[in-house]
Amino acid sequence: MGRRIMMERVLKDLGLMIGNETNPCVYVGTTNEKVSDGEGAKGKGHIVVVTNYNPQNSSIKHSNGKSFLLGPDMKVSKIDVRNSYRIDNIMYDDISQDIIEQEN
Repeated sequence: MGRRIMMERVLKDLGLMIGNETNPCVYVGTTNEKVSDGEGAKGKGHIVVVTNYNPQNSSIKHSNGKSFLLGPDMKVSKIDVRNSYRIDNIMYDDISQDIIEQEN
């Protein structure tokens, strides 16, 4: 039977741009996890974004200005908070460069 990998659950602030504006975003999901024998698991989760622009119809950019393309498995849905959307099936590797580290 395979070894079970316990992945850390995280909530991380992101610096993404939607419609040429930086918008409040958070990643909710798991981080990448490595084990001693080199095997690991890729983190996955979703993004919650507060924006006046629908992410499905607007350009999304990483914090470095490069385009963030929505893959066919990434689902955008409006949530019941004013001007807020959820983007599902986000891989941790896709957004790790956009994480805003908090100072202690």
